[in-house]
Amino acid sequence: MDQLLFILLLLFLIAVGVIIYLNTRLVEARAALPGMIQRSLEDWRPQLEDEITRRERLRFREWHERELEIVLAKAQREALLQAHERFQQWCEQELLVSRREQQDLAVREARRQLAEWKTEQEKQIRQDAIQRSQAVTVGKITEHLVPHLPNFNFNPKDARFIGSPIDFLIFDGLNDEDEGQLREVVFLEIKTGNSALTRRERLVRDAIKAGRVRWMEWSGNNMLPTASPGHFE
Repeated sequence: MDQLLFILLLLFLIAVGVIIYLNTRLVEARAALPGMIQRSLEDWRPQLEDEITRRERLRFREWHERELEIVLAKAQREALLQAHERFQQWCEQELLVSRREQQDLAVREARRQLAEWKTEQEKQIRQDAIQRSQAVTVGKITEHLVPHLPNFNFNPKDARFIGSPIDFLIFDGLNDEDEGQLREVVFLEIKTGNSALTRRERLVRDAIKAGRVRWMEWSGNNMLPTASPGHFE
């Protein structure tokens, strides 16, 4: 019994000692806790500052990269627009230059063709003029020789060469001494080759066929401005 009490008393004393020790350690720990926290904070602050600085740098780098991408995209768009405008201007200038060159080539070609055409036309005109001159010459010679040709149906003495607007005026029978009468007055136009009547010659022909022919006498003693109407008929 006494041993049991002794053991219990010993355990109680040990418990009280442990509690006192723990209480003392707790007090010491409470007293040392602010210092430990301060030291911990001082030890952790550089790391925190470094972490904050690192994160700020990272965010700044990300922001800078985004802004740089935006600026680069904008610069690329502007560069593309400027390049497109310059390309259009270059295309327009090249088109103008090409058109001018084509126009110059067309003008030179047209001038060359015109010169060739003029040369050819001059040759043709000269040849035609020569042919016309020959035809006119032959026609004039023929006109003068017709009254003396065998197949001329009138007396050459009765033919009077006028030349314009008709070639001959023939007084048929005027120089025939046997008959002593004028059978008719003939207006004769000589044509050679494929030549046709001119407008003036057709007018004379139509007037003769329509009978618009009359006889008139005029006295040289009378002044023409003072002559009365119908005086020359």
